[in-house]
Amino acid sequence: MNNSEHSNQPLDKYTDILDFELQNVFDVAPDLEMYRHMAYFMGFADENLALKRSYGGKRFRSKLTLLLGDCYGILEKVVPAAVSIELFHNSTLIHDDIVDGDTLRRGRPTVWKLVGKDHAINSGDAQILMSLRPVLNNEILEDSVKVGTQSFLLNQYIKVAEGQFLDFKLTEAKLGDDVVTKEAYRDMIGRKTADLVAASSGVVGILAGLSDIEKKTLIEFGFEFGLAYQMCDDLVSIWGTSKQTGKREYGDILECKKTLPILWWIDQASDEDKKVLLEIYNSSDEVTVDQAKRVVDMLDKADTYNVVMNEIDAKRNKINNLLSTLSIAEDKKNLLLNIVEELLIDIKTV
Repeated sequence: MNNSEHSNQPLDKYTDILDFELQNVFDVAPDLEMYRHMAYFMGFADENLALKRSYGGKRFRSKLTLLLGDCYGILEKVVPAAVSIELFHNSTLIHDDIVDGDTLRRGRPTVWKLVGKDHAINSGDAQILMSLRPVLNNEILEDSVKVGTQSFLLNQYIKVAEGQFLDFKLTEAKLGDDVVTKEAYRDMIGRKTADLVAASSGVVGILAGLSDIEKKTLIEFGFEFGLAYQMCDDLVSIWGTSKQTGKREYGDILECKKTLPILWWIDQASDEDKKVLLEIYNSSDEVTVDQAKRVVDMLDKADTYNVVMNEIDAKRNKINNLLSTLSIAEDKKNLLLNIVEELLIDIKTV
């Protein structure tokens, strides 16, 4: 099972709270079809845009906010921020599907496939703006808290857009170009992925009125968790079986994605092996399954999987150390540690 799809019971307990608040966002929206586009993507409408519940994703980031808020005894106060994060994250996915040309998400047609690219772009844009409302419209938060919370979230959301820009630049460049490096990739996933997880954890520190040190710890926890989470996905998307992921095998190789395993391997490969990979990745022809298998074989000979897994383990240890310093009960720390273990899976041991 893909780590991004992994079910986690401690987080799943917040599904009803989150879905109730998200449903309300669309219930009070004007009677325009564009809002049903968003409701469809979020799992509140069917392919005819009629109101009907369906799977809308795991909502990992927003549920992490709710869980941490619960740990600090401020669950009600963090709900608006969780809703904002979920709306924003899904708006980026609506746009991602257009960029990637993906026709299916969560087993259903993507928004652009269902209603066209123009509507999908506009609805995604509108949902970004809608994500700014929950905190500002909340009646239980003081104005100064609203401003601090919204300012933090906006800064994190802008970092995600910066990460998307860096992703475009890496995609446009050819493997082997000077700009395509491990460092550039880490910078990209740091902004695109890790900074949104950091928003999910860091916003709790603001709303709980914690010390500057603990606020920083929560942000760092989310950032490191987000990096490790993405690195796991890099491994899954190359070595995961179709039975485990529900997707085609060797997916990232077939799509010529320049993820960490590829970028680490090419730095230490022989000129002869490097030439083979560059010819496969930089060709105008589609990569075949046989070619993908050959690439994976080269990665395996260099023990690439375990090299990246060791880096994930180092981050796991750092995450555990960060969690140990939080001013929450030990059982809450253990709960968070268990979630980290559940989501940072070793696909070869499953």
